[in-house]
Amino acid sequence: MTATTGRGHRSASTAVLAIFGGALAAATWANGDHGFAIALVVFYAIASVIAWIWSGGSGDVAAIMRVGGDERQKHLDLQATAYAGLAATMFALIATVVQTARGADAYPYALVCGVGGLSYVVALAVVRRRS
Repeated sequence: MTATTGRGHRSASTAVLAIFGGALAAATWANGDHGFAIALVVFYAIASVIAWIWSGGSGDVAAIMRVGGDERQKHLDLQATAYAGLAATMFALIATVVQTARGADAYPYALVCGVGGLSYVVALAVVRRRS
């Protein structure tokens, strides 16, 4: 029995939360902060349950969470992803400038800018080739 609702699988966003939350908790445990690692496990377990329940709904967000939905919902997801990417890029750019002006290490933010720019170029090439 698969957990599908409409189009898509309810386990899509639940799996992302559980896997990456578990990886973060494991890294935190390995770093020696056992209390925080346990708190992360509890937090991501609750978030996974909420995602599972929410993705079973009938709204736009539920359809996007289960990686399904109609063309309008997919377009909403694409636009939201683009705006989130632009916001993260602007944050990294501004942080790079501010850290440089302070004389502090700007490398982490500059690295995010570089990875973002490179991944955009590669993604654009792939999408153009598919079209």
